[in-house]
Amino acid sequence: MTSPESPEEKRCRIGGGAPPAAVPDDLLFAEVLPRLPIKCLVRFKSVCRAWRDAVDGGAVARRRLALTPPAMLVIPREDWHNNLAERSGELNFYRLLLADGGAPAGDAELVLEKALPGSATVTHDVVPTHCDGLVAVATRAGEVFVCNPATRELVALPPGTPSARDDACAWGALPAAIAYDPSRASYVVARYFYREFQEGKDANGNLLLLNYDIGHEVFTLGADSGAGGGGGWELTGDPPHPIAFARPTCTREAIYWCADYPDEQNALVRFDLRDRVFDVLPPPPGADNYSGEQKVTELAGKLYYTDYVVGSDTAVDVWVADEVGRRLEWKLRCRLKFDDGVLGGESVLLVADDGDELLVVVDYIKLYRYSDRCKSVSLVMDMAKELVYQREDGSLLYGDDEGKYYKHHVLPYVESLVSIRARQ
Repeated sequence: MTSPESPEEKRCRIGGGAPPAAVPDDLLFAEVLPRLPIKCLVRFKSVCRAWRDAVDGGAVARRRLALTPPAMLVIPREDWHNNLAERSGELNFYRLLLADGGAPAGDAELVLEKALPGSATVTHDVVPTHCDGLVAVATRAGEVFVCNPATRELVALPPGTPSARDDACAWGALPAAIAYDPSRASYVVARYFYREFQEGKDANGNLLLLNYDIGHEVFTLGADSGAGGGGGWELTGDPPHPIAFARPTCTREAIYWCADYPDEQNALVRFDLRDRVFDVLPPPPGADNYSGEQKVTELAGKLYYTDYVVGSDTAVDVWVADEVGRRLEWKLRCRLKFDDGVLGGESVLLVADDGDELLVVVDYIKLYRYSDRCKSVSLVMDMAKELVYQREDGSLLYGDDEGKYYKHHVLPYVESLVSIRARQ
């Protein structure tokens, strides 16, 4: 009498071989899980504790960042034509879609339509910054929200130190920067504020800075606070220079702010993430960074700077820097020559560089492509006319306004698993 067939023997007979070997955990967490869609990974956290710890603990998230190609995120908000102090109870995040060859796809994919927690609201005017899939949104009223659109996580940070500078209503929201601090293995949000700020005018009516006292603070994101951080804002040393209302950017080494008020120190203000000290660094040769507009951005670990060519309102230089210790070594990447009437002194922000082409946004509305091969600039899309922002219920974000009263904040973006609340 033969013994009953075991399940292993049955699998071998049916499958024609030995049962498949289990995938080693190190291979699973380094090469398999990081290549899966975010939605799958969020579900897979419930498989077992080891998988949950791997996804939440940062190893899978960091590996996925290295494997995920960059994209562009758009945050549409009402523009200067409206009352920017008005508030809404939601933030909307869209992925900018381009067809093959970079042509406009005429659509924007909704990543997240997020109602703010509790009864919180946000001003129409915001300054968003990005790092590793996390987006910090600073508002005109001084709040800072942090969101991971891919995982739908959003938190409101506790209030920071009030600022004495009272011209935010004229110039815009006080920005905040988000960055990864490798020495502490944590993400931080940084912001500046003024304890004192006094302006005057010279005989010709030009603004003068009479007196100021500027401060700076950081908030560590992590598991120690229900608000998504390490317990509160921590004061750092004071910046050595006034800072402008311009979007900051970060590399793996530092946060870079544009300095305010031109003088002999026309400069970038660098905040070292490891040592948490400031340096004042010169911009590219001949550049004038006195502007409330956006000039600096980070792409693939490199710091970029866009600036009008002196004496021209149709040409813009794009510079790229290598960080050498606490110094910047600038090289001219290319010169963008636009048709007459395109720029008009508006902001020109670089959002992508694949080595052969650049993508730049002019005045938060128009997206242009620069080709290294052709040495020319061409219009990719007018976002106010061509982008369709659809809500989850199918309605359009701005109804029948056709986007003409919207500011399209475009950010370099990478979809990620990075958690706001979990230590990395």
